[in-house]
Amino acid sequence: MMTKSRQLRVLLLAVLLGLLGSQSAQTSSGNQSDQPAYLVYNEARTVYLGNLARRDHGVPPLRWNVQMTEAARWFSWDSVENRPDGYCGHQDTLGRWPSTRVPAFGYRGYCGAENCFCGYVTPEDAIQGWLGSEGHRANLLDPNSREVGLGYYRRASDGRGYVTQDFGQDQVLPPVVIEYEALTTTSPTVNLYIYDRATGGGFAGLGPATEMMVSNDACFTGATWEPYTAAKTWTLNPGTGWRPVYVKTRDAVGRATVVSDTIYLGANVPLDELRLAQAASTTDRVIVYHLDGGGRPDVQFSQNWFTDDTFDTFHLWWGNGERVNDAAAQAGTAFRLRPGDGESFAWVYTTEFFQDTPFVAYFRLKVNDNTSTAEVARISVTGGGTEYGPLSLKGTDFAAANVYQEFPIPFTFHTNPADVFLLLNFWRSGAADVYVDGVSIFTPPQAIQSPLTWIVPGGNYRGGQVWLRYTAGAGDFSAIADAVLSLPRLSVSPAVLSWTVDIGQGEPPAAQTLAIGQSCGPFTWGVTETAPWLQVQPVGDTVSVSVDPTGLVTGTYQASITITAAAGARSVGSPAPVPVALTVVDYAHRLYLPLVLHP
Repeated sequence: MMTKSRQLRVLLLAVLLGLLGSQSAQTSSGNQSDQPAYLVYNEARTVYLGNLARRDHGVPPLRWNVQMTEAARWFSWDSVENRPDGYCGHQDTLGRWPSTRVPAFGYRGYCGAENCFCGYVTPEDAIQGWLGSEGHRANLLDPNSREVGLGYYRRASDGRGYVTQDFGQDQVLPPVVIEYEALTTTSPTVNLYIYDRATGGGFAGLGPATEMMVSNDACFTGATWEPYTAAKTWTLNPGTGWRPVYVKTRDAVGRATVVSDTIYLGANVPLDELRLAQAASTTDRVIVYHLDGGGRPDVQFSQNWFTDDTFDTFHLWWGNGERVNDAAAQAGTAFRLRPGDGESFAWVYTTEFFQDTPFVAYFRLKVNDNTSTAEVARISVTGGGTEYGPLSLKGTDFAAANVYQEFPIPFTFHTNPADVFLLLNFWRSGAADVYVDGVSIFTPPQAIQSPLTWIVPGGNYRGGQVWLRYTAGAGDFSAIADAVLSLPRLSVSPAVLSWTVDIGQGEPPAAQTLAIGQSCGPFTWGVTETAPWLQVQPVGDTVSVSVDPTGLVTGTYQASITITAAAGARSVGSPAPVPVALTVVDYAHRLYLPLVLHP
């Protein structure tokens, strides 16, 4: 039972989801980018303890989020520094509720639920207090939330503080959470919770995950696809330090998303290394590498934007047609519009897509007979009441019978309160069967440069796979390919080499080996050294390193070896210097300890 004084300190108000606002955040002081390490620790620990409470009640864990944490930090600061008489509520001094405040800090998902403590408390007391309050408990244990932000503020002069906890769910992100968002683990074997995709999103949404792969590096080196499961045991890379885990999930159509989480492997997490870099974030752009159109000068991008006959709004309005299994179709099924009973007409629609932005819809169709010079099919796009097309297709417009071919239609989904639909329309008008596989949507062509920074429509990139295709206009375009979003990575181990040489012994010291790691694709590298007593010899993916103390007097010598990617081979981690220490002594004394053998 909570005391009256404790009840007064714990907010009993549970704020529900509200309307998003456009008022900008005042972040110059409240952003707390210089948040003291002990407060960052409190935030992270409160996330972890909250997840343990969710675990105990059978609810999946929450992923720590950067933007929500920045909003929570600002509100905690605002509630102390801009409220001289004290404050206990959810409306900030700019008049905003959390449903408006959190989006102002860049969060693009659903939000609005918020818990607060009107004073400085420990993480343990915060979670205990919220669990003891009906409204706050409902927020903390809400199974619909997937992300959380925590903001601690404590004024140094008088100790007055405030704690804010915000909740959200972004349908673009299916998070992975390591060990309930613990900061540290002493065991390399950890438990993962891997969320499935959220429903919704229209043509930009993703289907349920059917497969996944897990890796300790962002390029999934050596990883293989396996059936999707929410819970998985995983082994981190050995050693001590921050250890990321990456998870890629994909649906039946092949639309993929990459997410990650990080945990410190070791007994004691370095407090001075705690950053929001360990939390999930969003960005409005991605960098695409290794673009080469092979003669086509332009490139188009898509963030898995695809719809087909399995979409819940696909509908045959008149004529003959049915869904059929088709191994050549992107998701294994297609919709056949067949002759008889006049024309056949079907459409698929959404009210959720990026508005007032140009795009290109690629209709993927095939016919069983491509000999007719008369019209066999028509396609069009209707966006907010404006129709693009229809494009009339003759049988001879198909290069071959029973082979899928794509036909582009540029369009814009206009904002129109009187017509909120984006429709993709399909007619069969001739004697041939017309098979509708699906429609992929791409941005308009733009000139190739590599690397290229792509500003993502909607401004909310959270790890989704990016498709690309090259084009030269006039119907000349390539097949869809996956964009390369990561540079090759160079790693060298061990990080330091050292020798102690007894020049009186007369025997050369044993060589040591540097292991060269390459992920995200192989590249050429070279090795250099900075001292004449060092010899290096590349051998496959290793470098054999030896020392020659001839002519050296006693003392300690310092040098370095550098592994560098070849010119033109852009890579992360290059150059990679390896310090080398050589200690030369006259005579190395050997100590022999007494030994007793027991029968």
